[in-house]
Amino acid sequence: MTVIAEEMPSWMPKESKKDMERLEAKKIKERTRLSLRDRLILLRYARTNKYQWHTTPFFLMHMLACAYADISSLELVKTAANTSFRSITSLMKKISLLVEMGIDLPRSIEITRKEARLPYLRDFLQRLAQVARIGEDIIVFLNKEYSTFMIMYSSECERSNTRLRRFTEAYSAILSSAALIVLIMIFSGMFWGGGISLVSGTVPAVIMIYAIFALIFYLSSPMLKLVSREEKTDALSQYLKLEKTALRGTIILYLTTLSLLISGYIPRNFGIMLCMFSGLPALMVGYFGRRKLKMIENLDERFPEFITILSTSLATMGASIIQAFRDISRLDFGKLSPYIKRMSARLELGIDKTLSWTSFKKETSSELIRLHIDAFARANSYGAPAKIVGPIITNSAIFLLTLRKRVEETAALMKGIVIPMVPILCAIMGLVMAIVETFSDMFVRFQSAGISTLFADAISVPAISPYIYAVICALSIVNAFIIHEVTGEQEFCLCFYLGYFIITGWLSYFLCLTVVTNYLSYIGLSRVSPLPF
Repeated sequence: MTVIAEEMPSWMPKESKKDMERLEAKKIKERTRLSLRDRLILLRYARTNKYQWHTTPFFLMHMLACAYADISSLELVKTAANTSFRSITSLMKKISLLVEMGIDLPRSIEITRKEARLPYLRDFLQRLAQVARIGEDIIVFLNKEYSTFMIMYSSECERSNTRLRRFTEAYSAILSSAALIVLIMIFSGMFWGGGISLVSGTVPAVIMIYAIFALIFYLSSPMLKLVSREEKTDALSQYLKLEKTALRGTIILYLTTLSLLISGYIPRNFGIMLCMFSGLPALMVGYFGRRKLKMIENLDERFPEFITILSTSLATMGASIIQAFRDISRLDFGKLSPYIKRMSARLELGIDKTLSWTSFKKETSSELIRLHIDAFARANSYGAPAKIVGPIITNSAIFLLTLRKRVEETAALMKGIVIPMVPILCAIMGLVMAIVETFSDMFVRFQSAGISTLFADAISVPAISPYIYAVICALSIVNAFIIHEVTGEQEFCLCFYLGYFIITGWLSYFLCLTVVTNYLSYIGLSRVSPLPF
């Protein structure tokens, strides 16, 4: 709750306090309204800003939890410099280094804030410098900042989720209509001429539209990693490296095979089969990797319950961390229970708490657990009261789990549209190419027989095939990337869906092309061939 809401009389209804909090969030948003220059900078540093925006809630939560240990602003900045928030941590380290060089804290913050690319982070550092200069209570300041930012962040997540749903509906229409436009152009070229010139202008435009939608989803999607960026098991680290290798190898093999197929260095049917099987390594690695992520999701579901009971035990019983773990290790936390028992055993053996927490984070390999354990352990080491810190950590974890579920709903909508549509579109393209190939052959035979036809010109199948292959390639890569973004850039997602779309897309195209070609040849060309000249 913000400072203004706290100062309101207790007899006022809770709705009034919520309205006041929303008003404060709206005022801050108006002050941070972006200019055209800021928007261009945001687009240039989109990756960094996206990471900072989706990491700031946990950074503020970490600082607020440590602030309850009643430490100074300088000590709090030094504590933040030892966190693991990448670009945000690097800014705090620069502030700490400037202080060590003899520059006072407010001036150090003001110097460093200019390097922050995210507008909110720049404003936050400016307000932090003012608080350090006038000596305002840091707990009150961080409480206000955290409450206000969470209102802004949750509101932005809701709007982003709504935008993604609308973009999904628009993309489903574009996905089907753009491919059908290419096919209509092919038939138009057969009946009215134009052929290659129509297709050569349409296909790049269609691929560009797909790429634009991919960029839109990239800028609008959240970032919800499941696997810890810092602490994870050696086996999972090796598997993540295997995923990157499989992903790069698949893309290189896929594009190389497609280039050979387009250039005609390998036979058509053999090249199509090679393109299809090039997605198999990515599909297998992604499939088994996604199964490993299920375990992390199960651990995350039980984490709020665990941290609530742990903080309650530390607060009400006044027990040490060793005694608290000894008590809660007897409880059932599902898949998380073995890790809690191992943590309790390490503490009983006298292993340092920091090393024990590090082992706990590494064994679980969860980003959610790492973020919140870092804040809880650091605040506990400084002596922050568990009865205050515990609810902050628990509410943050629950908020992240809730956000994941909402993102999964939007991702399910996208998957339900794209997963069946890509193979269907590839099958339709195979059907059209079979018809074009058959009718082109019939056109040549009719011309040789002196029979007039309705076709304006015979379309060269080898000349059109590269454009069809390019559309299939764009469908497989772009749609895998879009699903990866909509799901929150979760690990193994891009690898799995890239392999899936490559295999199903080319398989559908090959089967439809082969079956329809043979069928049309049987019912049509066999009757044309014996005509007298």
